[in-house]
Amino acid sequence: MSTIRQERLSDLLFQELSILIGNELEDPRLGLLTVTTIDVSRDLRTVKVYVTHSDETVTRRSVLAGLKKASTYMRRQIAQRCDLRVVPELIFYYDDTPERVARVDELLRQIAAERAERGDTGSFPDQPEAESGESGA
Repeated sequence: MSTIRQERLSDLLFQELSILIGNELEDPRLGLLTVTTIDVSRDLRTVKVYVTHSDETVTRRSVLAGLKKASTYMRRQIAQRCDLRVVPELIFYYDDTPERVARVDELLRQIAAERAERGDTGSFPDQPEAESGESGA
């Protein structure tokens, strides 16, 4: 459970980091990066920033290295723009949720295609089919 301060700081940092990463960093490795989630610690001193990128030619490791290198610049910009007493440490993680969602979606499509080929209706074998015309009493 997060506090109101954590949520407010999370929203503020999400906006600022999205602008910084999307528009102001000149590192070519960070070109198509998107901030997905911000997780602020209880003491407001560390922030986990989850990112994903669309450029498949750049490795995750190089993206995270570029973000780590740019983190001091981003902290300085956040300090100037947000007027915080303490600027939290930024820790970057790659968010692989979109790839996992795509993989699960693909598996579900394969299962649906296999059922369509077999003519399976999708009912479970242990459950009897509902009989029409009879009342439940």
